[in-house]
Amino acid sequence: MTPEEEEFLTELHQNLEKRAIGPDDPRYLALEAVPGDVLGPDAVRLLGRTLTRTTEGAAFFLTGLQGAGKSVQLLRLKAELEQQGYAVVRIDGEDYLNLREPLDVTEFLFFLVGAISDTATESKLIAAEDGVQTRGWSRLWEWMRHLPGRVVLTPTAELGLTAPAPAFLSAKATLKAELRRDASFVAQLREYLDGRLSELTDEANRIVSGIVDDARERWDTGPWKGLIVLVDSLDHNRSVDSDQFHKIRHALVNLLDKQRTTITLHRCRTLFTIPMYVPVGGKVGRRVTNIRVRDPDGTPYQPGVDALKELLRRRIPGGDLYRLFPDDKAVERLVLASGGHLRDLLILTTEVETQAESLPVGEDTVTAAIEQVRNDLLPVADDQKELLRRVAAQHDVPLASQQDWTVIATLFDRHFVLGYQNGKPWYAVHPLLADEL
Repeated sequence: MTPEEEEFLTELHQNLEKRAIGPDDPRYLALEAVPGDVLGPDAVRLLGRTLTRTTEGAAFFLTGLQGAGKSVQLLRLKAELEQQGYAVVRIDGEDYLNLREPLDVTEFLFFLVGAISDTATESKLIAAEDGVQTRGWSRLWEWMRHLPGRVVLTPTAELGLTAPAPAFLSAKATLKAELRRDASFVAQLREYLDGRLSELTDEANRIVSGIVDDARERWDTGPWKGLIVLVDSLDHNRSVDSDQFHKIRHALVNLLDKQRTTITLHRCRTLFTIPMYVPVGGKVGRRVTNIRVRDPDGTPYQPGVDALKELLRRRIPGGDLYRLFPDDKAVERLVLASGGHLRDLLILTTEVETQAESLPVGEDTVTAAIEQVRNDLLPVADDQKELLRRVAAQHDVPLASQQDWTVIATLFDRHFVLGYQNGKPWYAVHPLLADEL
């Protein structure tokens, strides 16, 4: 390799890193504008219409498989809403919450208030305040510290005693950090605020209302149209334990369905990205799917293949696909091997550039890269194989009972099953696993 080739591959490697990129990035490709039915209905365009036409205090949902591009679509939605004159904050649940544990409405309201405050401050929608914590966190802290004590009845006392404030309130902990890393802190928070949910909800709405009022006063880009909050990454649960998965799923269903009105703040419109196993029946929801690169019968779908070739071209320094690949056939092999899963396509291309000994690479390097990524998906358990055979035959997800979500969610999470939406939703087994069935 020459120094110039090493520099090219290093830049390419960094361009392939799996962080979401938005419309302001030259590497971004507007897949929704690609000719042909590669994505199905434009979920972002439809959600954007709903968000801007509704009143404050409404909640909506975006679902889809991990790695299908939900975060990228949220960045696009944020840019489009801002162009229309809305104040938009995008907050990431993974930065604030322990998503490997069941969520409760208490810490979720703390997360919403604190994260909105953080992001509004960082984006200069509101002014920064003195102190380590932003306004949302500091006001939640002060509110808790000034809650009246409770009466504790004892077997020998007629009137009882006033319970002192818990020790965790006397320590100057950072609420944001403790919420994510310290399970005992979260347990104490839940216990202390047990029975005070309506008070917490009122306080959360007061704090966010103040943020909205301040943002409106500072707004200088035209008429104030309102604040829209985009909540990302609530589907980033990696639990493989069956019992724990059911606890997490039950908690999310309770939070986003039964407690939906509690977590919907009055002065903003809110969009939540959610896992596919959380029902949103009766509520406005949209789905992001994988890119259609094959039809259900396995025939390559050329518009989808061409779209992902263009996506790769934009990631390659200088835009020359054939500086890395020997020909179109090699590029299309990689695209079809990905099944239209954006993240897997980037992983496959990263493996190609990692194994490259010369440029452009040979066909053997492309084959070796595909085999390496395929090996990373293995092994497949027998119960998973049985479900995968049914998916391959029916192009649907077999759910005899809600208990089946344990295995199905793992298949989605590991990209064993890919989802598409062209006319109606349908599913297929990842092409790299075809030989296993």
